[in-house]
Amino acid sequence: MRISSYIKKNLDTFEKTPFNVVDALVFVWVAYFDFSKIEHLPITFKEVCGIAYYKKLEPYVSSFFPRFSRRFMHNLSISSRFKDVQIIDYKYVLDKEINAQFAVVALKIDGLITIAIRGTDPSYTGWKEDFILSYKEKIHSYSLAETFVKKIIDEHDEQIVLCGHSKGGNICTYLLSQLEDVSRIKVTYSFDGPGFRIKGLFKDKEERLNKFYKIVPQSSFVGVLFSNETDIHIIKSHNVMMLQHNPFEWIIKNNDFIYIKKRTLSSRYLEKSINSWIECLNEKERERFTEIVFGELDKFDAKDFTIFFKKILLQVKPIYKAYRGLDKDDRKLVNRVLLKLVRNLIKPEKKLAI
Repeated sequence: MRISSYIKKNLDTFEKTPFNVVDALVFVWVAYFDFSKIEHLPITFKEVCGIAYYKKLEPYVSSFFPRFSRRFMHNLSISSRFKDVQIIDYKYVLDKEINAQFAVVALKIDGLITIAIRGTDPSYTGWKEDFILSYKEKIHSYSLAETFVKKIIDEHDEQIVLCGHSKGGNICTYLLSQLEDVSRIKVTYSFDGPGFRIKGLFKDKEERLNKFYKIVPQSSFVGVLFSNETDIHIIKSHNVMMLQHNPFEWIIKNNDFIYIKKRTLSSRYLEKSINSWIECLNEKERERFTEIVFGELDKFDAKDFTIFFKKILLQVKPIYKAYRGLDKDDRKLVNRVLLKLVRNLIKPEKKLAI
């Protein structure tokens, strides 16, 4: 069973069947939707779908799957389990100047508030912020998320669930490790969220890991990037390879996922290869490579990765032109970085355990 079937089949109220990990994933995908047109909160899923704007595709373009996500929202609005869930707060920031792409939604059911944080959207700014994680310990989304969570804690009395997919999972993990007081945090879910450059994130706070639950699919690529010092729960997916990052294909049985003991060999090898490649580059190389790549992307006619990949064949000429237009030193750096990537995909330079 996929998450779309779960929404249709689990018709129990939250009072009858308590909030579970699959519900958290449902709410995480809601964080990919644009609620900025809603003037008055709180509002239920049922009420949202009564607004003409949310019958269109525009509010769902950041989800990577707009048509599917529109149906997803419609199914929530008619579900006896989800239709009365309230959106009580929402924040969206896309700021190229500070390299921040951040979106979060707070959802309320009786006795519980779920704060769901969006992962990377198709914007170049969002992807650049991901790259920045390779050479900085903190990104701007961390402070935006911390401000939002503290606001919810100050304004409400309910227990709180933190959850996020991809970069959103990374942000949730960071919050759990850094918030001064986590007594109101019931559980934190990271769905295939990457790890961290810094080690010892939970040093002297190991008891907080009792509130942490990280899930990755069997062929995870994103969720095993960087250091991962926490236990992970491996689940089955209908998809293959890196496409397993799409949570719509994760396999659900009853009110939980189907778990397995070990990731695939390809996942473990990619973890070793990509992390080794990153470690082989110094911080200045990582930063300069990021600035070169996204500086050139900003010049393209394709203004985000959705358009870029839809018209991938049309990007060959602009990519070559951009490469030839680099100055000598930058071109040498790009060559060196890409050569190291190829070499590490063939044989990782660093001896990393898999």
